[in-house]
Amino acid sequence: MKRSAPSLYIVLISLVLPAIVVTVSLSATYLFYEAKEGIQRDISQDAERGLKSLNNNIQGLMESYAVNEYEKILANEITLHKHCALLVDDFNLGTILGRSYTTGYIRTPSGNIDEYDAENPESRSHLGNCMDVHEADIISTQGETIGSIRLYTSDERLQAELQDTIRRSLLSTLMICVLMAVLLLILTRRFVINPLEHIMQAIDRTDRMGIPTDAVPERGPSELRKLAHSMNSMITSIRLSQRDLQLQKDTVNHMAHHDALTGLANRTLFNDRLESGIARAQRHDYKLALLVIDLDHFKNINDSLGHNTGDRVLTSITARLSQLIRTDDTLARLGGDEFTIILEGLKDPDEASFLARRVLQSISRPLEIDGHPLYINSSIGISLYPDYGTTAADLLMQADAAMNQAKHEGRNGFRLFNSSLTQNAHERLTLESRLRQALQADELEPFFQPQINTSTGEIEGFEALARWITPEDGLISPGRFIPLAENSGLIETLDLQIMRKAMKHFVHWRKQGLQPGILSVNLNVRHFQNPHLLQVLDHMIADTGFRHQWLEVEVTETQLMSKPEQAIQVLSKLHEAGIRIALDDFGTGYSSLSYLKRLPITKLKIDQSFVRDLPGDQEDASIVKAVIALAKSLGLEVLAEGTETEAQINFLAQNQCDRVQGYFYARPMPAGEALDYLTPDQARA
Repeated sequence: MKRSAPSLYIVLISLVLPAIVVTVSLSATYLFYEAKEGIQRDISQDAERGLKSLNNNIQGLMESYAVNEYEKILANEITLHKHCALLVDDFNLGTILGRSYTTGYIRTPSGNIDEYDAENPESRSHLGNCMDVHEADIISTQGETIGSIRLYTSDERLQAELQDTIRRSLLSTLMICVLMAVLLLILTRRFVINPLEHIMQAIDRTDRMGIPTDAVPERGPSELRKLAHSMNSMITSIRLSQRDLQLQKDTVNHMAHHDALTGLANRTLFNDRLESGIARAQRHDYKLALLVIDLDHFKNINDSLGHNTGDRVLTSITARLSQLIRTDDTLARLGGDEFTIILEGLKDPDEASFLARRVLQSISRPLEIDGHPLYINSSIGISLYPDYGTTAADLLMQADAAMNQAKHEGRNGFRLFNSSLTQNAHERLTLESRLRQALQADELEPFFQPQINTSTGEIEGFEALARWITPEDGLISPGRFIPLAENSGLIETLDLQIMRKAMKHFVHWRKQGLQPGILSVNLNVRHFQNPHLLQVLDHMIADTGFRHQWLEVEVTETQLMSKPEQAIQVLSKLHEAGIRIALDDFGTGYSSLSYLKRLPITKLKIDQSFVRDLPGDQEDASIVKAVIALAKSLGLEVLAEGTETEAQINFLAQNQCDRVQGYFYARPMPAGEALDYLTPDQARA
């Protein structure tokens, strides 16, 4: 009996079913391998992009040794993206530690995130079980390799997605359509939504200025990549602009608080440091010292050698002072040639005195400027907190007062402030105010001291000396008010007032038929810096009825040498007008023969310091003889000041000194007594 043929349905099923099975199997196999390659490629691309993003994120942190910060980024990255491991080699830190430095995290098979331990065999073994490894160098902004980053991918995602692909390939057409829809959603999510979310997250992570801290990931379709690239360019431009602005702010801030020439703290920063130092001293119960340092006669350097040389001197002094102070101390330049040092944490005030001595020694060492040695000294004032002052203003005022006292005591020294200096400063201010009022009221008077010819014993002239007699204090010593007038700028007014009054007395005496001789007056060097001095004297002479040939002006050689060229020009004009010129205190200052022969002087005055011990002191006797011989060789008159004994007069006369002046003949006297001296046998007119 023949077997019945299978039905077409069965055949079809038999034919189609195996075909379907084979087709589905082949399709599944093809899809499996294609999916596997695609998944591996995606994982690889994601890893590369992740490396790039991480590289951008941790580059700056690695350059600034912010290890903790980039370790946080690594932990966050491995947590979000489920990498197998994420490691960083830090070359800079390795150099500091003297060994290689590797840090990072691994994801264990159980899903836990553990720190990577290079010494742990299990950690090293875990890296071998990872699916793949991607590595990239970390390059600094200067183009140097400062580290590397390694990203180990896991097969967890690969296995999961392959299983999902197999399930999808075995489903019916309907399910395939559903899966295709799901796949479409996934792809949309992956390539559009996710990149957009990454862009938004990057924009949300900003610094305090509102500028994104991370680069925007350039992922997804080309349009999104272009958008991300444009945003990164914009962020970079903003960040560069912000950096330039900050640099400008820093520069302006530095200029506002530091001296442009020396780079030291200026007065503004000094005041802040001093107030802060006082607060710390009060809080910790220790002493603070303020040193005010002023260079002696620094103006002479600027005037004679130029401000460029003066600036080089200041920078050299700055370098020396900087080597003397501690790190916590403050060195400042308040202006000109005035420096200050703030010493904190003192237990013993002698520490300030010790530093002052070192400063004096350091500054006094010769400076080499353009191959020429310069010798500079300084005067230092010291004030202490809380001994006398408790505020910044008090300490600065006290240190200034102490420094001025050091200058008054001869310079090239230091002085600690005490309460008596405040009283002295107050007295000086009071005396200056009174002197200013006295000059305005024309109260100062000339006193006259005769100048006697050693051969004839006759009066050859008078020197007019300023005297100040007050109802309160009587006669105020010239040693008090003359330096005060010089320092306060009143000396020019004082000199001209005394000269005018002395001229009037001389004219009055001559009208009575008397012969007072030559009127000798002292003029401060400030007058010889005035190119119009001759016009001033011409006007005064014409106004009083005086004559040029009756006048002799005296100037000290020390003052004259401050600006010799300018002084020579002015003195030459006076000499051409018939005014005599005497060089006072000869031998106590520069005594430069090269300038002496160029000065249009008519007389040398031997300083009383060389006359005082004559004739017994052989050294003084030799000096006086040499000065007289020098004057005679130059055709100059010579006068000795401070003669008080007959022995001195005889010695000077024997050695051909033309004239003398001193207490032996008369003390400086008011005009009435001078008139009596001229006319001893006549009643006062």
